[in-house]
Amino acid sequence: MSTRHAILGVLAQCPSHGYRIKKMFAPFVARNGLNDGQIYPVLNKLEKDKLVRKEIVRQQKSPNKNIYHITDRGREEFLRWLTGPEGETDPVKYDFFMQYSFLMKCNFFEHLSKRERIAKLERQIESAKEKISEYERIREEMRERNLSAYKLRIVDFGIETQLLKIRWTTDLLEEEVGNGSRNSDAAKVPERSKNSAAAGKKDPPRSKRKSTRKEG
Repeated sequence: MSTRHAILGVLAQCPSHGYRIKKMFAPFVARNGLNDGQIYPVLNKLEKDKLVRKEIVRQQKSPNKNIYHITDRGREEFLRWLTGPEGETDPVKYDFFMQYSFLMKCNFFEHLSKRERIAKLERQIESAKEKISEYERIREEMRERNLSAYKLRIVDFGIETQLLKIRWTTDLLEEEVGNGSRNSDAAKVPERSKNSAAAGKKDPPRSKRKSTRKEG
């Protein structure tokens, strides 16, 4: 992910402070999200490059707040990135292998006992189910906030990825126990909840985009 351009994209929608930017990214990045050590150095560099400007809002009972605004130059850079091909192709043929650390362990499963392999596969299935529940919760919150259909579709991608993971892992689990004879609750592929499935077909229309004032 290009953190630099993602931040510019957030600021192209509306001025914001660092904490709000961090919250915006929370559903889409690693468990701990983006931390201050990642966001603020990028914001400082963007300010130095004159792609954003910082407004200091004085507060009496709390520390001053830094509000960042995208500049005309920053908007041009954001649109250059958005309309260009950068970041749209996968540079590594087997990038999925490196993305999911469990696949690395699976590559050496012959060194484990059958019981150990089954336990690991069942844990993967349960973990994927938990992720689906979390994604659906996040999606419902986003839908209630009337965010754009594109943002909802990103969460849908995460849900479908976990469903695929469950199907793949379930097939492997059934091969382990022999001809799909195992009756395990962990091996049941969940259906998407009615709320999530219905929302996928009937997302609210995207709210009219407010015109953003260009700032230099």
